Amino acid sequence: MSLPGKATLGGAVAANLAAPLAAALVAAVYRFPVPLSGYTSGLSGTVIAAFASLFYLLLGGVVVLGTLGALAGLLAVRIAAPDARRVARLTIAMAAGIALIGAIALATLELFIGAW
Repeated sequence: MSLPGKATLGGAVAANLAAPLAAALVAAVYRFPVPLSGYTSGLSGTVIAAFASLFYLLLGGVVVLGTLGALAGLLAVRIAAPDARRVARLTIAMAAGIALIGAIALATLELFIGAW
């Protein structure tokens, strides 16, 4: 597989794998919405938030994070090629950032659309 192909696939996978960790981090620092339950926050809510993020992934987050992660991989190739190690590190960092932005978006969505 070519470097752009590896980075694209790696970005999609990394963004989806980082989603539970990002949800746990957002819950620890702020809050995170748990489906059919409300919000969880603090260190005690990190595990619940990580599992809640799986629900959001199943509802379509896999596609959104996968697409954005793949684009991050292509951007990493554009920035760091031909150094494969640098491309991999940059892809993972950007994919984790995308997952964190997604978790923050879920945590603050109520501010934009109202209570759900």
